[in-house]
Amino acid sequence: MGIFDFLKKITKTNNVEEIVTERLAFSEIEGWIKRKIKENEFKEKEILFVVKGKIEDFIKELREKIVILEDFDVEAVKEKDNVKNIVADSREKYIEFVEDLIEKLNNLGEPKLEKFIEKINKIFFDFNKSSFKNYERATILIGKEMANIKGRFKSFSKDLLKTFDESKFIIDSFKSLLIIKEKLNTINSIDKTLGRISENKSNLNKKISEKEKENRILKQNLEEIKTSTVYLENLAKQKKIKFLREESEKDILELKQLLDFKALANFFHINPEQMKMVKNHKEDFYTHFIKDNGKSIISLLDEAKLSNDIILEKVKQIRVKVEETKNHEQEIKKDETQKEYLKIKEVSLEIDTLKIEKAKEEKRDEKLRANKEELINSLKQELGKMNLEFV
Repeated sequence: MGIFDFLKKITKTNNVEEIVTERLAFSEIEGWIKRKIKENEFKEKEILFVVKGKIEDFIKELREKIVILEDFDVEAVKEKDNVKNIVADSREKYIEFVEDLIEKLNNLGEPKLEKFIEKINKIFFDFNKSSFKNYERATILIGKEMANIKGRFKSFSKDLLKTFDESKFIIDSFKSLLIIKEKLNTINSIDKTLGRISENKSNLNKKISEKEKENRILKQNLEEIKTSTVYLENLAKQKKIKFLREESEKDILELKQLLDFKALANFFHINPEQMKMVKNHKEDFYTHFIKDNGKSIISLLDEAKLSNDIILEKVKQIRVKVEETKNHEQEIKKDETQKEYLKIKEVSLEIDTLKIEKAKEEKRDEKLRANKEELINSLKQELGKMNLEFV
């Protein structure tokens, strides 16, 4: 066991100290931490200075006791030679371990109290572990001198134990200050992030407002186009074209009913090319009539002498309507509303994207504020341990 396992202990006293709570503004905490760290560092140096002085005195006394131990005449003791040899050899090795301990103590330059304690604790732990057997063997014949050295180790350990135990608050204070500093840094970092989020939301609101204004203007333009003379004339022509196409389709279907496809098939059955034309018209009369404006079917009817005035008149009606439809189609001007509709759709998508981005920023803002609140509560608890509260 090392001599500084006192860290596992807490010294109990009956002294009751008056607790004074210090109050600071949140903005003053960072400066308070810096001051406290400097105060602790100064106290830490003072403690280490005292401890190193104690170590120097301890080393000086050890060297004096080692000289006495070395001068002890083992050969003068009445005992068997093999026992004397074991004792002499154990004494020599024990002294080597002590010299090694002295060297390590002299080279112990750790400036931080907690690390200093850990290192010195390890030095003595290793010494006790490695020198124990040699100490026990040497005491067989060298009892008093060995006991004096052991006694000095005990008194030195007790002295350091008391010194470090009294200064334990420095280590605890450093740990608390580190925790407070980390929490404060995290809170400050969150504040910076919240500032950027606020700026982002402001920029997004500005962009959304601009896009919504653009959308309103586009819709106004659309309404102006839809009430313009050109658009209304185009709309009327489109309705007329639709009407003429429906009438043409109706007339073409009526024309088909006037034709005798059986007679046409009988007439052209020996002619594959004409027979194919007859078959195509029978299966999809409208498509093939529109394709050449009825020229093929009229030619077949004339050749088979199956045409009549009713059929020709119906064909004439259809062709007039088809021609009228083409004329109206040529007069149709470009529909400017399609361009506006496309722009409105694009801008609306941009607005939706910006709103989604804004919603994400708002969620980040909400989450960070909740984290900040938790950190502030935790910070208050840590500061409370050091009798400090902020307002």
